[in-house]
Amino acid sequence: MGIAVGMIETIGIANSIEATDLMLKTSDVVLFQQNKTDPALVTTFIKGDVSAVLEAVEVGRKVAERTGSLVAYSVIPSSDSQTIKHLIKG
Repeated sequence: MGIAVGMIETIGIANSIEATDLMLKTSDVVLFQQNKTDPALVTTFIKGDVSAVLEAVEVGRKVAERTGSLVAYSVIPSSDSQTIKHLIKG
């Protein structure tokens, strides 16, 4: 059984930083990847135990909705070990 992976996609780097900061402050999760797919679209990936990742993504989602920047969010409760390996760039 793997660890949980959470993702939140936002428009704008400042909005992404605000959401990510609060996610990391409120839950025991680790930021392991942040991708910019174009100048405005940012996807943040976190990992940790299921409850912490669910809580963090919910907090990040609320921040992104408040700022009007939420594009998508998702949690994989029990990710396979290969999932994180293939998400990490370089």
